[in-house]
Amino acid sequence: MSTLNLKEAWLSLPDAAQEPVVGKILMPALIRALGYLDDECYPEFKTGKGGDKVDFAIRCSKGYEDSFLIAPKNPYVLIEIKGRDINLEQGTSYKKTVNQIRKYLHSSAKHSRSAKWGIITNGDNIQLFRRHGLVVYPYTQNLKLTADNIQQRIALIKYYLENEEKALSIAVYNNKGGVGKTTTVINLAGILSLPIGKRENPLGFAKKVLVVDFDPNQKDLTDLLEVKPNNVTLSKFIQDHKNNNIKDVISRYRLLTKSGKEYGFDILPVDDDLHSGQNEYIKYLNRSFLRKALTEVKNDYDYILIDSPPGRNLFTEEAIAASDVVLMPSKHNGIASFKNAAVAMTTMFPDLGEARRDAEFENTHDSIRYLGDPIPLPIFFNGESITPTQKEQAQKAILSIVKAARKEEQIDLMKFFFPKYTNSRKNLDIFVMPSYAHIASAAFSSRPAVFTSKKAREYYRNLVREYFI
Repeated sequence: MSTLNLKEAWLSLPDAAQEPVVGKILMPALIRALGYLDDECYPEFKTGKGGDKVDFAIRCSKGYEDSFLIAPKNPYVLIEIKGRDINLEQGTSYKKTVNQIRKYLHSSAKHSRSAKWGIITNGDNIQLFRRHGLVVYPYTQNLKLTADNIQQRIALIKYYLENEEKALSIAVYNNKGGVGKTTTVINLAGILSLPIGKRENPLGFAKKVLVVDFDPNQKDLTDLLEVKPNNVTLSKFIQDHKNNNIKDVISRYRLLTKSGKEYGFDILPVDDDLHSGQNEYIKYLNRSFLRKALTEVKNDYDYILIDSPPGRNLFTEEAIAASDVVLMPSKHNGIASFKNAAVAMTTMFPDLGEARRDAEFENTHDSIRYLGDPIPLPIFFNGESITPTQKEQAQKAILSIVKAARKEEQIDLMKFFFPKYTNSRKNLDIFVMPSYAHIASAAFSSRPAVFTSKKAREYYRNLVREYFI
């Protein structure tokens, strides 16, 4: 086992080092730099999905006394390495390697379900991926390694591994209005927060959830649930956040049942002053204001759901920049919502990645952080049943948009529209929320439909299982 330190190991790598050489020379130093002992790293770890083996698996150092080499289970980090002869800057090789680490972190890989993180590297580049439930997303940008920066950048990844934030932040967004964003946020929060229930009567997922109403122009979420803002309102917090605590703005939404049980989640509501005078408060919204504010409560919740305004304004940008991933409800009969989703994916989300990183700049332990851009989850059709003919028409329209994005933007949107499509299985299915009428009408009862309707619970449980858990 090489005892070179990280910089010495990197400088010892031949220019065209192939994978075995990178593994032999760089990996021991990398493992130690991440804070692990040599016997806490297991090579050729079988993930439990077919014959898949990830190059290295690192155990979780907390809570286990056994030797990982004797009992290779409960990995915390999976590492896929490539040789320097493989280009991980961009292009086909990079995409293939990203797909590999996503597959190793997939929930169907039964031996690696405990893994929270994935790393890809070829010695010249390194990127960290995070898993939260079913969601696997790039936590950092694809970082370039040099002799001068490798120790700093591996220290940064070590910091992230040791300081994982509990919550996944999800912006619910579509540039087009009327696609059911607020209804989606309310019922997702409801089904995630409901207790698990019994086998014969399943309820929800028993998760702690914070909902953020960041659409002051509409204020629909706050009004539909009849939430009363606290004395410290969102407008006061925006105006003077240095002398207020975000936790004092958060209200509780609870439903008391006849049996005396309480169900619910927490809400950051819009108050009347912000609703009527939102333009007056824009001057207080420094870049990535919302992300900085939510950082204070990210370890208090499992999920943070942000109801985003349509279009692109400062409140929209703040909502997206505060999010790890973006969920986009769409309508099968509205090509505009498909086009808007494509524009957001190709231009808006990458633009706002810089705002995410700015937010971390002030708080970091080493002054520089390299968070990944907020990424879109696959779209879903919200709230209406679809005939086979309508489905075919929607698929044709989307394929046309995907083709145009490939040609004009050099971006492949196939996975964002058709997540089950592969070259061998040309599956064009999109998740469908089959019925909307009784879910939307439940809004007038000032409570999520999932709290009162068995059918609504079934629909939203399916949505959660498709995307999140």
